Amino acid sequence: MNNKKQGKVKQVQASTNSTPVLLANKSSHPLLWLAGILLITYIAYFPSLKNGFTNWDDNVYIGENTLIKKISGTNIKKMFNTENHVSLNYHPITILSLALDYKLSSGYNAKKFHTTNLIFHLLNTALVFWFIFLLSDKKIIVASIVALFFGIHPMHVESVAWISERKDVVYVFFFMSALVVYIKYLNAKKNKIALYLLILVLFVFSLLSKAMAVVLPLIFLLIDYYKDRTLDKNIILEKLPFLGLSIIFGWLASHIQSEGAAIAKFELFSWAQRIAFASYGMISYIYKLFIPTYLSCFYPYPHLQQDHLPIIFYICPFIVLGFFTLVLFNLKKNKTLVFGFLFYFLTVALVLQFISVGQVIMADRYSYISYIGLLFPIAMGYNWLQNQTNNKLKLLKQLSLTLLITFTAACLWLTFERTKVWKNSDSLWTDAIKKYPESEAAYRNRGSYLINKEAYDLGEKNIGEREMDRALEDFNISIAINPNNAKVFTNRANIHGLKGHFDLALSDYSKSIELDKTDEQIFFNRAVTYSMMKQFDKAIEDFTTVLKMKPQFKIAKESRAYAYVDNKNYEKAISELNELIKTEPTNAMYYFYRGTAYFNSGNAAAALADNTMAIEYNPNNSGAYFNRSVVNKTMGKYKDALNDALKAQSMGYAINPNYINELKAEAN
Repeated sequence: MNNKKQGKVKQVQASTNSTPVLLANKSSHPLLWLAGILLITYIAYFPSLKNGFTNWDDNVYIGENTLIKKISGTNIKKMFNTENHVSLNYHPITILSLALDYKLSSGYNAKKFHTTNLIFHLLNTALVFWFIFLLSDKKIIVASIVALFFGIHPMHVESVAWISERKDVVYVFFFMSALVVYIKYLNAKKNKIALYLLILVLFVFSLLSKAMAVVLPLIFLLIDYYKDRTLDKNIILEKLPFLGLSIIFGWLASHIQSEGAAIAKFELFSWAQRIAFASYGMISYIYKLFIPTYLSCFYPYPHLQQDHLPIIFYICPFIVLGFFTLVLFNLKKNKTLVFGFLFYFLTVALVLQFISVGQVIMADRYSYISYIGLLFPIAMGYNWLQNQTNNKLKLLKQLSLTLLITFTAACLWLTFERTKVWKNSDSLWTDAIKKYPESEAAYRNRGSYLINKEAYDLGEKNIGEREMDRALEDFNISIAINPNNAKVFTNRANIHGLKGHFDLALSDYSKSIELDKTDEQIFFNRAVTYSMMKQFDKAIEDFTTVLKMKPQFKIAKESRAYAYVDNKNYEKAISELNELIKTEPTNAMYYFYRGTAYFNSGNAAAALADNTMAIEYNPNNSGAYFNRSVVNKTMGKYKDALNDALKAQSMGYAINPNYINELKAEAN
């Protein structure tokens, strides 16, 4: 008996000595673990604070978004008006947060926007820790593992380092807050009504931040399953208000997306292809949880080969079927596994591209909240293993600890480096091109950025010959991959025009119009090109088309009036300029061109009056001084003509010396 007891003592002692350092003990304080996790997460994302804006929606959400420029009662009402959605998304609280950043940073300060994104991510990491801590019956190591990899997993960089994905970090903040309060609600002995109402409010806030929050009631039911709550009438009634809100916001999101053609027409892909896309995405997210490499901001749809997808797409549905079969067999045996997988599936299901939304088959950002589900059973399994006292498992425990440390280091480094990719549009799309060299959108977006830096960087002005050459090359490749995108032809035409290659610009604008006859800007650009080529009849025809499409296009009306003058259609020019002067009576250029039209029509007195008005409204217009000199000479006012000519010459206007000498002779 003594030997047996001693053997037991020795076995326990050996097991105790082999307990890994990362196994939390009873004296560990959760806040200490959380503080360490938040510090590591901050380090991982520190480079993002030095990043700028990108042309991947940042121009839409910030640069061109008038809703964020001023915080006022009127503007806030507009934000919450369902008609004022941004980029086909209704998320007023997200827009309000961007407006607050804009105000606090006094404009376009990218660091402020990135800082807010990171703060939300840190708060979300803390909420994940708290939620898992409560869900797992206060297992610190489980909460720590899930929160740590939620915080530093490279797949989550897109949601944090991309300013426009503010909606992700904001909606998850309210979503996770609701989950934490829900567990408190389940355990509460009093104040249950107050907690219930708080959950409802948090749910509404989450829905107003991003429509993806509609799955929250299903997660509540999943928690009920995990906590052994019996599904009865009371639980169903408890969920009805949440389900009602989900239906309303789900319909609203679908309506807005379909209205803007963000949802692909169903006939574009067969049922089999859609199932294959959804299954491929579902497996890819799981794969990238463990091997987070080859990440990209853009994962294009695969190229069909004779109407068939690559073989991997047909294999994935069977793998997914295997997962669901495994879940079905473990409904009662392993609730942790079932809970984790269904949490993952429910939070990612809406973006699995069964109904194709957008241009990508998958996106890193869609893993942001769903990875909590996959990490939970892994963390529970690790915790179970480390608590085993069987010496036979000693090597496995050490290997698992080594793997945990190695994967933590890898994620930290990969995330730190991945945040740098989002520095600007150039680095972002260059990275996407490296990963997917046949991605037409990546070349198109990089080229668009290179020729529009001032717009996309919200202030940078250094567009040079090198940028234009790079953009031209990108557009050439984009067109080679997809010759049916009108905007790419327009962008390439713009570069040809800037380089003075008007014949090439004209060809591209015409091709763009052939592909899209609804964009008045293309007609306008071609009209300007015709004007540069002195083909004024064709320019006037295009300007007229623009004004039929968009009568309020004032620059087109001005340009047509000037083209009338250049084309010697003086009567039409005068009529058009009369209308323009009524709308803007202090515009010097209107008088300048009308003066030219009057002079060439033989009305010298009117020409003299108009050039005088042009000078009055713009004293720096040397051309108006010269034109008035010519008019004065025609009218025999040689002294006045000489004074105007000398004034124009002093301002840098090139005048033939013989003209000056002639006026001097006549004036004397």
